[in-house]
Amino acid sequence: MTTTSVGDLARLFGGARQTHMLKDRLQTLSQELSSGRPADLARHLGGDQRRAADLNRRIGLADGMALANRETAQLLAGMQIALQSAEDTRSRVSTTILSHGPLILPDQIDTTAETARAAFGTLVSALNTRIGDTALFAGAATDGNALAPAETMLASIEAAVAGALTVDDVATAIDTWFDAPGGGFATLGYLGDTGAAMTRALDQGESLTIPARADAAEIKDLLKGTALAAMAGNATLGFDSLARGQMLRAAGDRLLSATQGLAQLQGRIGAAEERTEEATARHVAQKAAWSIMLSESTIADPYETASALQAAESQLDMHYTLTARLSGLSLSRYLR
Repeated sequence: MTTTSVGDLARLFGGARQTHMLKDRLQTLSQELSSGRPADLARHLGGDQRRAADLNRRIGLADGMALANRETAQLLAGMQIALQSAEDTRSRVSTTILSHGPLILPDQIDTTAETARAAFGTLVSALNTRIGDTALFAGAATDGNALAPAETMLASIEAAVAGALTVDDVATAIDTWFDAPGGGFATLGYLGDTGAAMTRALDQGESLTIPARADAAEIKDLLKGTALAAMAGNATLGFDSLARGQMLRAAGDRLLSATQGLAQLQGRIGAAEERTEEATARHVAQKAAWSIMLSESTIADPYETASALQAAESQLDMHYTLTARLSGLSLSRYLR
């Protein structure tokens, strides 16, 4: 009969190796039980990680779209705030003009015209609002202001109305400055993009058109009425107080009419905000659902893990017991 003997040193190394393996197994199972995640995901999934990879891709996509939509929502909210500021300015100037009645005194004309001039600057400032580095009303040209400085435009308008003989002539000259393709507003006033309206993606295959730019007709109507009121203080026209008062009242009528266009513009932005919020909520819900699916497919069964952990602890205890007994064996003890 052939016997195989194992030396003490070999047995020492073998025991140490077994101890290390059992401790490593115990540590792995403890980590899985506390985290709820398998240490070896590939083995847990049977070697097929395509489903987990697909769910991770979907989660990342939903998270990215939700973040982009939140940025779009901030842009739209900023536009609403700017337009509300413009509406407040319009209302203040219009109310001031219409409160004077049919006969406006010269000093009232000067004060109101100066108020309108300042209001024009306030409107330009509101329309040049930026969120971070993004201009709100410049279309796709988001890196610069939508409008030129107010005083630059007013100086150009003053040059355009020079030589006008009647209030109607002044109003016509201002309309031409704002509306003509090669007019002052197109070449000097509006600094933004004039191409197609800017769009933002809400989802795969779904996009949102940003519904307002500083060259929109509704905004130009507001600027026209305010500029006309400011021109009532232009002494170079040589108009008497009666004509200047008529100019202010005409400007007041225009500003009163402009409120409808502004309300419609705000309504379109509100509709865009609603679509953006709906898309964001959809992406958040999708991310949550896919995260649950991923968790369920990659979670370590707590009962099985706890059972395996208990078995590993028993194995380690048994190993220590056997090791202690083996270390205590000797020929002299056996002979006794």
